[in-house]
Amino acid sequence: MGDNEGRKDKELVGTLRGFDVYVNMVLEDVTEYEITAEGRRITKLDQILLNGNNIAILVPGVSPDPE
Repeated sequence: MGDNEGRKDKELVGTLRGFDVYVNMVLEDVTEYEITAEGRRITKLDQILLNGNNIAILVPGVSPDPE
């Protein structure tokens, strides 16, 4: 299996409400940016629990460039 097989290119932007020692995070007012073959898909979510194993990088105070 290649490095990115089975993974999706996503960015999540939201307000951090909590986290634990495993970097599992609760985010509110989340916007999910997903790269698809058709372009970028944007999904709005009220709240999510993000598993820390799925986090590659954290960038505080930055939003993706609008397209």
